Amino acid sequence: MGLTRSEQMARIRGTDTSPEVTLRRALWSRGLRYRLHTRTPAGRPDVVFPASHVAVFIDGCFWHGCPLHYARPRSREEFWSAKLVANVDRDARQSTLLEAADWNVVRVWEHEVVEDLASAVEFVERVVRGGVCTWSAQRRVRRVTVVDGGLERREIVVLGNASEVVEVDEGPRVTAKARALKKQDGQVPGRNRGKSGHLAG
Repeated sequence: MGLTRSEQMARIRGTDTSPEVTLRRALWSRGLRYRLHTRTPAGRPDVVFPASHVAVFIDGCFWHGCPLHYARPRSREEFWSAKLVANVDRDARQSTLLEAADWNVVRVWEHEVVEDLASAVEFVERVVRGGVCTWSAQRRVRRVTVVDGGLERREIVVLGNASEVVEVDEGPRVTAKARALKKQDGQVPGRNRGKSGHLAG
């Protein structure tokens, strides 16, 4: 008998994921020295640069509501909906608290590490060396509901104001794989690298 969705999710590593390890190794090879999961004024980021007060989070596309790749689970919809809202709200709260404590916050999507590692490393390095990060403009899927005809309504927020919906995307449910294919063909409406992540600056 196969595993349930919850059992599958429980087996996913919370730390030292493949994108995390990949980014860390690349940063180290560039001469950037960091600490892992060190305590900060707002939790333990994935990668911490204490001297420059930079906190780096590598956010999983499913867990943190990536506009390009988040796919609504078909089972236990209320549970996963509440989980997504809680995760996005926590991301916003952590980032706000860190910024208030004079930390620079860098949030990188896992797909950015996989698809364009060089740009992800360059972005982190630029912030560590004194650059500015605009985490508050990063978009997140905060809530997904089913509407008439089986369509899907996706509420998009910006992390700097996670309680205010800035975009509503309504259409048929598609899987993460289908979204990736549409993105490659340039068919994902209202989304681009600059809107969904940081790498556009």
